[in-house]
Amino acid sequence: MVLFDDSTTDEHELSENILAINTIFICRLQGRRAAKSHAETLAEAMDEIGEIEL
Repeated sequence: MVLFDDSTTDEHELSENILAINTIFICRLQGRRAAKSHAETLAEAMDEIGEIEL
């Protein structure tokens, strides 16, 4: 009796590849959004500080 079949079908392999690609793009998008948010926060903080006269 075979409980698990370790051989993968082409469809299964394709679905894993698509999932991996999708995950990478989502992570990159989230990273860009976070970086943009951090840049906006930094810009707001710098505006609040104003110019320092030496």
